[in-house]
Amino acid sequence: MVSWNKRLGFLVPSANSVVERDTRIALPAGTSAHFARMKLTRDTPEGISGLVNHVPQAAGELADAAVDVVGFACTTGSLDGGPGYDRKIIDTIERETGIRATTTSTSVVHGLRELRIQRPVIISPYEEWLNAKVVTFLEGSGFQVAAVMGFGLPAPRDVAGVTPAQILDAARREDRADADGVFISCTDFRGLEAAEMVEQALGKPVVTSNQATIWEMLSIVGIGDPVVGFGQLLARPRRTAEART
Repeated sequence: MVSWNKRLGFLVPSANSVVERDTRIALPAGTSAHFARMKLTRDTPEGISGLVNHVPQAAGELADAAVDVVGFACTTGSLDGGPGYDRKIIDTIERETGIRATTTSTSVVHGLRELRIQRPVIISPYEEWLNAKVVTFLEGSGFQVAAVMGFGLPAPRDVAGVTPAQILDAARREDRADADGVFISCTDFRGLEAAEMVEQALGKPVVTSNQATIWEMLSIVGIGDPVVGFGQLLARPRRTAEART
């Protein structure tokens, strides 16, 4: 009988409509998801960089729900300042709440390393300027980006409207022989649903923003049971976050 009763707290951009859906389909029994929102209605340099200003209040509100872990669930918002920017967000959350924390970009780095992906192809909904930030962060974290493809969609409602089949088609088009995996970026993008299809089509491992965030948060609270249907990362038994360090 499952008796974990773990509460996972997510900080999400206010226009994001995918994280909640992904947690409903991917979180195992014995866990629950709780959310606080940070104002962002369009991907602009000012909006992305301003997300951190909402962290103390939003994290404090999640702490009121007695969550066991807090995840800053925005990829670009957690890597906007380059390598190390995610650590500053984690420190802010943990200082404000006294609760273990992570960010999506932190989780993605750990997920890529877990699957031994060194040269990923990036598929994203972003415009070119935002893709450049992702490349800077990943290459500063020790990876070599093989290729980047963005749908060029700054409006979250348009991002959430891209189907898993369209993501799969993009991954097929952008795949190259020297790439050893795929990173599907953005927590408002339906990459979680596409992950397993892309892995089967390309024969390469896939990390997605929401998949990695959920994987990391489950690891932090000590839940290691596999979650199938959303790619190799969630399907393999998880080590605790401490065991990976």
